[in-house]
Amino acid sequence: METYSRSYLMEVVETQGILFEKVKDYIPGIDVRHFITHYMNSKVRKLIDEGQAYLCTMDSEELFHYFLEFDKYQIKQGEEIGGFLPNWIGQFYAYFQWFYKIPSREVARQIPLDFLIACFAGLHDLDLEVAVKKIGAQLDELYRKTE
Repeated sequence: METYSRSYLMEVVETQGILFEKVKDYIPGIDVRHFITHYMNSKVRKLIDEGQAYLCTMDSEELFHYFLEFDKYQIKQGEEIGGFLPNWIGQFYAYFQWFYKIPSREVARQIPLDFLIACFAGLHDLDLEVAVKKIGAQLDELYRKTE
């Protein structure tokens, strides 16, 4: 899969981090896990994967509203995730998708949200690229063992 230009990379990474962190401010009581899972599997995120400049340059609030409308996301009330965790998850998923050039839907399937939450304590202080490479190497090792 061809992905978007490096010139958009940090903007997409930062915006997705802010989106995942602030979604609870946009809709109080929203189930953040549900939102993240649906967003990573959405048509909007697929368009970002493909480098649609209009979406790659939106701020988090614009992107949130665009996602609600374009993907017809049905808001679910539930567990909020607080602190820096959702921001880091957003950044990690965005960078991983770009670095390995695989669809976000596949990233979310290969690296489930609960796994990232469990890894947060050990990885969030690392440089983002280092964290991405560590998880990528673990996945590569896992796939080699199953072949």
